[in-house]
Amino acid sequence: TQLIQIDGVYSICFARKKAEWLSNSYENILGDSLTFPSDFLFGSASSAYQYEGAFLTEGKGLNNWDIFTHEYPGKIRDENNGDMAVDQYHRFMEDIQLMTSLGVNSYRFSISWSRVLPRGRFGSINYSGITYYNRLIDALISRGIKPFVTLNHLDYPQELENRFQSWLSLEMQ
Repeated sequence: TQLIQIDGVYSICFARKKAEWLSNSYENILGDSLTFPSDFLFGSASSAYQYEGAFLTEGKGLNNWDIFTHEYPGKIRDENNGDMAVDQYHRFMEDIQLMTSLGVNSYRFSISWSRVLPRGRFGSINYSGITYYNRLIDALISRGIKPFVTLNHLDYPQELENRFQSWLSLEMQ
């Protein structure tokens, strides 16, 4: 696990190795110097493809980014892909603990539709995927963290890409 910068935003995923430093730094950084309204949402965010990992685990189907990063690894910095990512699928409780230690009270994440509907509208529902998101949401709420779900963060089942060539098709829209 390492510090990852995407579009100028540093990912919280580096915190696993630096949890103690972050917990101590939170008080030092925010301390009494900043005052926020009581309803202020201090949050973090993620993208399913960049965080979840668990490539093809428990019924997840291929998505457009799985195919792209495997077929064209040279087009991605360091030839990375989301096969493991930061493994939030298996380690979300650790991530939530880190969010709690940082004082985070909201978390925006996206749904991997290939985890819930592996073949889009042309296949069955993957109930393991639904169970994962239910467990994530329940764990967030139990720690006082308000979940915000992004319905699409530009990853979708590869079946839809194969049939409709992405969002360019009215059938996909």
